[in-house]
Amino acid sequence: MPTSRVRTSSSLRKTRRRSGLDGADPLPMVEIVLNGVEGDDWVTDTLRSHGVAFRLLGCRPADRGRRRLVRLFEVETDSSGIGPVVHRLRARVAARDIAVASLGRDRALVRVAVPMPSICSAAFDRGDFCISCPFLGTAGPGGLTAWSVLVPQIADARRLLTASTRKGTPRPTLVRAGAYRKRWGLTGRQETALRLAFELGYFDYPRKVSLSAIAGRLGVGRSTALELLRKASTKLAAQRFQTEPAGDQLS
Repeated sequence: MPTSRVRTSSSLRKTRRRSGLDGADPLPMVEIVLNGVEGDDWVTDTLRSHGVAFRLLGCRPADRGRRRLVRLFEVETDSSGIGPVVHRLRARVAARDIAVASLGRDRALVRVAVPMPSICSAAFDRGDFCISCPFLGTAGPGGLTAWSVLVPQIADARRLLTASTRKGTPRPTLVRAGAYRKRWGLTGRQETALRLAFELGYFDYPRKVSLSAIAGRLGVGRSTALELLRKASTKLAAQRFQTEPAGDQLS
């Protein structure tokens, strides 16, 4: 059986022990990753069809009954402006379900309320925290849409698997369950190097300080200073574009 589809029974037993299901002390939260979740969404499809850059700033239930989900996007377009995108969105929802705050000719905050997807409802019901959003098309193993969620206990994986299954489509698979793995976080040395470079004007044009000067202040060689700055910049770019970079050692 492909290792990308399911964890081995041994790994699951270890996860159960770490999660408190076999009498051990429970983890505060458990991270689960589901692969192959149905991620079709007309809102993000509309944004992509217009070639705009966007990111999801947040989402929450729009009413007490959790029948609707409100989502807040930051949208940036090319020279054609934000108007055509907003017009296309407004053609699909009632006037009360969309609001736009202009941040300039080509940038805006867009608030859209849509029917609550079943997977979102299942997550909100138990107070789960989404680490990634399946509607943003984050690719997991095999190029399938992945959904990472922090849940109170490993048993919640079954509930989310059920909510993610749609008739006529392949059932999503659990590809990870265990302690939360921090992503994109800068190590202490990376943050120190980045802050120092920013404050001294290394990123200004023209530059106000050389790489050698940065390295000297950090007490490291030029190659090490450059590596710290590149890794830190890569992680910040990954946060912006919702792509997890390769892991690195604490440095």
